[in-house]
Amino acid sequence: MYAAGERADDAVLLAPPEPLTLEALGRIAAGAPVALGDGVRGRLEASHAQLVALGRSGRPVYGLNTGCGPLCEQPVSPDAVPRFQRNLVRSHATGLGPRHPTEVVRATMAVRAFSLSQGRSAVRPLVVDTLVAMLNAGVHPVIPEIGSVGASGDLVELAHVASALMGEGKVEWRATGCGASQALAAAGIPPVVFEGREALALMNGTACETAQAALVVLGGEELVVAAETAAALVLEALGANPEALDARVHAVRPHPGQGASASRLRALLAGSRRLRDATARAGRPVQDAYTVRCVPQVLGAVRDALAHARRTVAIELNSVTDNPTFFPEDGAVVHAGNFHGQPIALAMDHLKVALAEVALFSERRLARLLDPALNGGLPPFLIRDDAGVRSGLMGLQYCASSTVAENAVLAHPASLGSVPTNANNQDVVGMGTVAVRQARRLLENGRRVVAIELVAAAEAIDLVGRESLAAGTLAAHDAIRRLVPPLVEDRPLGDDVERLAAALSAFT
Repeated sequence: MYAAGERADDAVLLAPPEPLTLEALGRIAAGAPVALGDGVRGRLEASHAQLVALGRSGRPVYGLNTGCGPLCEQPVSPDAVPRFQRNLVRSHATGLGPRHPTEVVRATMAVRAFSLSQGRSAVRPLVVDTLVAMLNAGVHPVIPEIGSVGASGDLVELAHVASALMGEGKVEWRATGCGASQALAAAGIPPVVFEGREALALMNGTACETAQAALVVLGGEELVVAAETAAALVLEALGANPEALDARVHAVRPHPGQGASASRLRALLAGSRRLRDATARAGRPVQDAYTVRCVPQVLGAVRDALAHARRTVAIELNSVTDNPTFFPEDGAVVHAGNFHGQPIALAMDHLKVALAEVALFSERRLARLLDPALNGGLPPFLIRDDAGVRSGLMGLQYCASSTVAENAVLAHPASLGSVPTNANNQDVVGMGTVAVRQARRLLENGRRVVAIELVAAAEAIDLVGRESLAAGTLAAHDAIRRLVPPLVEDRPLGDDVERLAAALSAFT
C-alpha cells in the first residue's frame, strides 16, 4: 500500500535519534512505505531485557505486575500477564462515532512505532515490526474518533491499534472493511500475543492527537498560502493601494510571519498595472479598508501561530510519551507523566483560533467584493448581466457566512474543558484529542471559505479584465479556471468549491 509513485526503496526511515519530520509523516499518511533504522533493534532488545530482569526481581512496575490507573495497587501475577494485557486492550477499545480517515490512522501508527523504536518502552522488536508490516501491507485499524481525553495519552484510540495487532477488532484492508484476523492472515502477518507491558506501551502516549496535529499544521500552512493568493487577486480586482505592502513598513514591525506574508504578496503582485497608489486614486480614500490593507498583518499572525504549532508538534513527534519510561543504560525505570497531552492541546487550541481567523478574514473580503457599495463599481454579487433575474454568487456567500459562524464555536478552547475521569486518577486532562478533532474541522472549513473567495476573485478578474494583471495573479487565475469555469449562467456551485478546496496546493 504505497502512495502513487512510491517504491519500497523510497521508504520513510524510522531511525531515532534521527528526527521524524512533519513532512515525512505526511508522506507515510499518504501511503509511503516505512522501514526501521539500523540501531532500532538493539535499543528495543536492551529495554526489553531490562523489563524481563525487573519482572524476575519482583519490583513493582506499573502495568507489568500491577493493575492500571487507580488499580495500580492491585498486583498482577506473572501467569496472569497475557490475560491482563489482552483485557486492557479489550476494555479500552470502546471508541464511538465516525472513524478516523485512513491518513490519520497511518500517521498514528507511524508515530507510535517511532516512539517505541526509541527503546524506552520495553517492548519486543516484534511489536514494532508488526506495526511496520501492517503499514506497508495497508492493514489499517478502524479507529473511532470519540473516546480519549488526552491525559494518559490517547488510550481509547490506541487501544484500537493494539486490538488489531492482536488480531481482534475491525480493519480497513484493500479499501474494504473486515476483521483484523482475516486481514493479517491475508497479508501474512502473524497476530501478536502481548507479553510484559506491550499492550500498555501501545496504548499510552499522544500518538493519535500528535499525528492529527502534524497533518493539521501541514494543511494549515498550505491554507494560509492559498489565502494570500486569494487576497492578492482581490487586491488587483479592487485596484488596491500597494503602499500597504511596502517592505519598509514591515521591517519596522518585524514579526516573521508578517514579513513573509508581505514578501509573498509583493512577489505575486509584481508588475501589476491594476494597483493604484495614493497619487493615482482620484476620488478614492488615501488608504483601503483593513481586509485589503492589513493582509500581511493578519495572515502573517496566522503564519506565526502555525510556526509555533509546528515547533510543538515536531518535539512531540520525536518524544517518548509512555509511562513508565525505561533507561536500561542506567538500570532505571521512572514512573512519571510524559503521556499527558497538554502541549498538543494548547498548541491546537491556539491554532484553532488562527484557522478560524483565516476563514473570517477571507469571508470579510468576499463580502466586500460582492457588495456594490464597497466593491469599486463591480456589479452586485458579481452578476455579469440580468441582475435580479440572476443571483450570481449570493448563495455561496451564505455558505461562507454560516461556516464562519460554526468556526467561532469550534475555536473555543477545548483544553479549558478538563473533566476528571478514571476514578479521579486522571484529575486534570488536556482534551487535546477534542482540540485536534476540532482543528481538523476548522481546516476543512477554512479550505472551503478560501475556495469560495478564489471563485469570487476569478469572477471579479473576469469582469475587470486580465490584461493588467501581475504574472503571479494571472497564473493563479489560470489555475482557478482550469478547475472552475466562469459563471456565465447561474448554476449550483457546491461541487466547484469542493473541487477547488481539494486542490489548494495549486495556489501555494
